[in-house]
Amino acid sequence: MRLLFLSNTHCNTNKQVIDQLKSWVIPDRRVVYFSSSPDPSRKYFADVAGWFKDAIGISNMAYLDANSSALEIADLQNAGAIYLSGGNTYHLLQALKGTGAAKIIRQLAMESEIPIIGVSAGGLCLTKDVRAATAENDAGITDFSGLGLVDFGFYPHYKPDAASQDEINAFVSLTGIEEVFALPEYSGLAVTKDGLTPLGEVTRFVKGSNSPEILPGSDPALVS
Repeated sequence: MRLLFLSNTHCNTNKQVIDQLKSWVIPDRRVVYFSSSPDPSRKYFADVAGWFKDAIGISNMAYLDANSSALEIADLQNAGAIYLSGGNTYHLLQALKGTGAAKIIRQLAMESEIPIIGVSAGGLCLTKDVRAATAENDAGITDFSGLGLVDFGFYPHYKPDAASQDEINAFVSLTGIEEVFALPEYSGLAVTKDGLTPLGEVTRFVKGSNSPEILPGSDPALVS
């Protein structure tokens, strides 16, 4: 298993995030970008593709969304990495499940070392429950289960203020999830069979505790 949780890649210069991806991505295969919503102009895809080219040195990328064919979805198995985009979490979850991509990605994550990169909404979809999302559920989702690849909750775009802490505490109360990892804009959290590695600063919230803690190994200087 190789999972990478991020809040953002746009203008992300965090060296630990970049080095982690350089070491993980299979260079002779495509990075497959799965969009939370159809992006006809490829505006958001182009931004991510530009970041991969400039920061990671990868220019071979493919685009998928809810309208992709079954053949295109099946080809996820040949990816060098899979990037689940930011955007509306509920739209993305619906697209992943509706196309069958969720089943393929879960299998790849459990049985291979193909990196799965979850950015904001994409990271939420890798967890057991996506209701930490602040997006409107205008897709009418009633099954909030994500891919269930980790036991913890994920909170992207974290700011150390009362509003963020209230949202995290409400999510814990709603779901009963024991711990939540919160990432500011340019931090990352790498997950492998060997455990968790903070890339930048990661804050841990534990059910029943009013005192969040900085995950050991965090380096706030990388994301300042």
